[in-house]
Amino acid sequence: MEQQGRLTQWNDARGFGFITPLGRGPRVFVHISQFQQTNRRPCLHDRLTYTIGRDGQGRSRAQQVRYQQKSQPKSVHSKSFLDALPIRAAGFLLVGLVSLYFWWTNGSINPTSNSIAEKVNASAFQGQRSGAPMGGDGEVVRVLADDNVGSRHQRFILRLDSGQTLLIAHNIDIAPRIETLKTGDRVAFYGQFEANPEGGVIHWTHHDPEGHHGSGWLKHNGTVYQ
Repeated sequence: MEQQGRLTQWNDARGFGFITPLGRGPRVFVHISQFQQTNRRPCLHDRLTYTIGRDGQGRSRAQQVRYQQKSQPKSVHSKSFLDALPIRAAGFLLVGLVSLYFWWTNGSINPTSNSIAEKVNASAFQGQRSGAPMGGDGEVVRVLADDNVGSRHQRFILRLDSGQTLLIAHNIDIAPRIETLKTGDRVAFYGQFEANPEGGVIHWTHHDPEGHHGSGWLKHNGTVYQ
């Protein structure tokens, strides 16, 4: 049954928050992947419609989330917008090329092959829009504690060959954990990119049990985790 609520807590860097129902009831966990509209980022106090589902451990979470009230847009100085056009154009072109490749390969990539996703240069992330499928590989520079809020995620920082860093958030309620992961290891990845001030986050490094997303993966020491 569809419900209505407001986004009363949101961590944009980690891509999750909580919705407080407009009527009676406890607040519910929501992940960025459940937003059906990808034209903008969630903002505090957004009015939303959603349904209630369960994760792999039976915990309630919001699904099929849609915006009902747009936040007031920030004013943008015309000169700043024009100055940003070359970056924006490059980002849109990259998204188009990647999307065309995924369409051509039926939306999937074989993690055991020498795929294009494993060779994406880190500069592709510069100005890239959130929600785009991305892949690459890098060196583990820091292994973080698991994120146990909502669905559990194994987390670590990858440094790409260009020097850019990315946070990998790997859902271990759906996919197996990389048990032997340590600093200095090389890991290839394919998932969904979410921008943040530190460089970005890669989510959906696993299969989607509901079939709404293409399958992501991690590859470590020749083993694929998805």
